[in-house]
Amino acid sequence: MFSERQQQIVETAIKLIADKGIQNLTTKNLANEIGISEPALYRHFDNKLEILKAVIINFQNKMQPAFNKLKRSANSLNNIERFILEHFKIINHNPDFAKVIFSEANFQNEEILILKMNNMMDQSHKILDSIIQTGQKKEEIRADITSLSLVRIIIGSMRLLVTQWSMSSMIFNLETEGKQLCNDIRKLIATE
Repeated sequence: MFSERQQQIVETAIKLIADKGIQNLTTKNLANEIGISEPALYRHFDNKLEILKAVIINFQNKMQPAFNKLKRSANSLNNIERFILEHFKIINHNPDFAKVIFSEANFQNEEILILKMNNMMDQSHKILDSIIQTGQKKEEIRADITSLSLVRIIIGSMRLLVTQWSMSSMIFNLETEGKQLCNDIRKLIATE
């Protein structure tokens, strides 16, 4: 989707935001980090807003494999576990994403970025909600709690764990802690 240079610009923007904050993402700083001129940067993106949109799209592209792997299990609890663990695996291999994407303040001042972030979150919510509703119909998942509340509990727990991991300078293994979270969520929501 992105050219090689555009991908480099996006990845450098993510690193710059993660290391120095959104306020330091200027086209001048970005061009300097890459080692190109500002006019050269504008040949690939029209402006900083387009770069930030590309950051969100890049995150969505990286997360797509997590969604693609959900079709492999007929068991809804296993699909929820796969949903969680695949997200953690991708974030674990791309730690700057946690600092950038999970800090919505980075994107809250531009309507188009808010819309893109909401669309991205809605995609995750819909997929997880569908898994939960299927599990409730199959009596694998408790039906005395709404699927929407379960989505919020699961995604909220995931966000908290990623935030703790990111804020602690990644001192614990996100994937190992993710497995424990999956086990605990299974105990809370399974009908057994």
